[in-house]
Amino acid sequence: MQKYTIRSLLIIGAVALVFSGCGQKPTSSGNNSQASEPPATNSQTTPPSKGDPATVEKDPIRLQIKAYYGDEQATKLVEKEVSISYKDEKDKYTTALWTLKKAPQDSNLIPLADSLGFKSAVLKDKQLTLDLTVSGEGRLGSGGEAMLLEALQKTIFQFSEVDTLDILVDGKPAESLMGHMDLPHPMKRGK
Repeated sequence: MQKYTIRSLLIIGAVALVFSGCGQKPTSSGNNSQASEPPATNSQTTPPSKGDPATVEKDPIRLQIKAYYGDEQATKLVEKEVSISYKDEKDKYTTALWTLKKAPQDSNLIPLADSLGFKSAVLKDKQLTLDLTVSGEGRLGSGGEAMLLEALQKTIFQFSEVDTLDILVDGKPAESLMGHMDLPHPMKRGK
């Protein structure tokens, strides 16, 4: 009998603990609502920073540029006017170069830069350093590589702030882009 009394007391004690814990839940949720107040207070301090240029979403900058592609036979360079849009000035050059990867719709032009990936383009002291990668299966012959280099130069040198272009392949100066044509470091405007 004593065994049952002890069990009963333990069960009653456990039930009492559960109910006493339940009684504290409103106080606990009251604490949660207080804990959620600081974010509301923080959000009240954010309106002054909304005018801060760093937090305001910029409208894209739109620009008409010239892009260069191969003709149907890939024997000569063809110039097309295209529109680009970018959010930051630092993205202007890579955005312009990405247009060389896809020919305009309803044309038989050949995108010469299809095998290239443009990692970065950094302008410093009027020199644009372009880091790119070349896909193994998309390499061009010597004539195609010559046209591609000309397309890259013409695309970049249309921006008056760029006087020289240094092309890196996977972060390193390379002797050639695809193994056929010499790659000067840097290339100068007008060459």
